[in-house]
Amino acid sequence: MSLTTPWRGRGQHRGKSPSQLRRELDRATCDLVAMATENDGLRRERNQLEQQLDTAAIDLSGVRLDLENTQRELTAVKAQLANATAVSSPAGKRDVDPGDQPTQPIPVLTLQQAHGIGPVRPVRDPSHVPAWAKEAS
Repeated sequence: MSLTTPWRGRGQHRGKSPSQLRRELDRATCDLVAMATENDGLRRERNQLEQQLDTAAIDLSGVRLDLENTQRELTAVKAQLANATAVSSPAGKRDVDPGDQPTQPIPVLTLQQAHGIGPVRPVRDPSHVPAWAKEAS
């Protein structure tokens, strides 16, 4: 007697019955029709989106042309404004806006020039005291 005898079976491999095959065929046909319907809907949606994209591209090209024309006009207006308001006289003499106050040049002097003193010399005589530093008696 063999140890594997109880585990051996007499398996019969049977195919699917015709009714099972028909059900699977019906299910596959329904899936195919559903996918075709979904495909048609997606195709319609894609066509609408392509049409919207074409319309937007045409609008965009028109807006770009308008922008270029406006930039050219703005450049011309800025040039006219610059020519009309060109500064041709010093700040203290030209007419300005009422709220604007004209400025004068600020004199920039060294300390020696501002206080009217000469250059600083080294002290060679420690007992020398300048006249301005002497105590008033």
